[in-house]
Amino acid sequence: MAGMSVSLMVSFGLGWLLAAAPPIVPCKPDTADWTAAKEELAAFDARMEALAEDGDVEEARTGLMLLLSHRCFGIAREEEGREPLSWDEEHSVPALALKTWWRDGGKAYFTSQLELGGAGAQTVVIPPDLRDVLAREASPKHRLALLLCPLKAGACGAETEAWRARAEKAFRLENRRPGTFDTDPPPPPDCMKESRKQPFRLRYKAWRGCLAINPKARNVQAVLPLGRIRVPVDGWLVIRGRRGHYGFCDQLDAYHLATGTAYRSRSCSNLALMPDGKVDAAGTDAARRSGVRVGRVAPERLRELTWMLLLEPEVKDEVQVEAVRIPVPKGLRVEWPATDESLLGGVAGGVFGGSTAQTVLSWNWFPPGGAELVSGRFTFPDSWAPGEDHANVLMNEAEATFQEGCPAAPVPVRELDFTREPGVNTLDAPEGVSRVQDARVDALLTWKPPAGCVPGRDGG
Repeated sequence: MAGMSVSLMVSFGLGWLLAAAPPIVPCKPDTADWTAAKEELAAFDARMEALAEDGDVEEARTGLMLLLSHRCFGIAREEEGREPLSWDEEHSVPALALKTWWRDGGKAYFTSQLELGGAGAQTVVIPPDLRDVLAREASPKHRLALLLCPLKAGACGAETEAWRARAEKAFRLENRRPGTFDTDPPPPPDCMKESRKQPFRLRYKAWRGCLAINPKARNVQAVLPLGRIRVPVDGWLVIRGRRGHYGFCDQLDAYHLATGTAYRSRSCSNLALMPDGKVDAAGTDAARRSGVRVGRVAPERLRELTWMLLLEPEVKDEVQVEAVRIPVPKGLRVEWPATDESLLGGVAGGVFGGSTAQTVLSWNWFPPGGAELVSGRFTFPDSWAPGEDHANVLMNEAEATFQEGCPAAPVPVRELDFTREPGVNTLDAPEGVSRVQDARVDALLTWKPPAGCVPGRDGG
């Protein structure tokens, strides 16, 4: 009993000492510590400027950890749990990612820490996320290794930079097409209101933590990975699947990236409905109109579409790409508890939508020279996934340039054998679409050019 009393007394005494420990606060400007921290920050900034995009980041990692150990950056050490401020030695961070993070907001974040101790209104900076990198050295076994540029890209892939800028602009919420995002999302949390639920010494930590998990506060967006891939200039892109719902086409399209040659095999109909609302498969098939159209589309539009389809799986949603500045509310003191006092956190989620009018299309890119094909799927005619939806826009633009004529390349017989049709909702196609899709392949394989047309010789 006596031992238990001593234990309780020791626990109570330790808890009192921890609670009484002074909080971590910003350094006052022009003090010796503040001046030293400013000099160290300037030295680290120079080191980051000198770091090559394909350089060794070990020295930079050590320097960043030393910077965080300085007393004036004590709050930074505690409040940010995201990389690279929580850098794990076992996790490799490419220099390109670190330089981009520093340039786009890491430096501003550390600079702001030296401003928080000043008089008057204060502003916090939330640093950006560490971006993913897709490059030859960082991803030697990636499915797109054939097209990856090195970290120090130089002119490699420079012609796709305009495509990247266009895609990431299209990804932004204000530019999304109607029906591809939630027009009535839940309101963001009132972080100051949440912080008032905590003891005074924990309010800044609660407010700052609330901002960290609030996507709207951080201005997140969908982005492509850093790094470049070269233009896919050759090979065949084959797209298969049903387009449309009540009025539809079961379709197979083969496009040659080098010449723009287009083979389009379609079987179109309207869903025939029985009195109970179910689909009459026989009636639907009886009304089919099938045919093959051959000609050319603009190669540039076709290559941009292929580029987007190849990169679509790499699109990452809810990424903060630059520093965000937020005024500290009046009455909130910038301080961090010296002890590890946990707070109840929240969960930031997303909403995903869909429509019965949507279908799934499959695509396959067959690079030249017999290299391994790359394939995937995307939702048509629109999608809540930003990369998929932009691919739909690019496909529409490419197909709008179609002009019938003699093809500049023969039917890709070998490639068509490797493609497979995606499924269709069984309510719309009770008997499936394999038979119809196989017929679309056969129609292309048996297509005969008109008189005077020799594909591959005088086409285009």
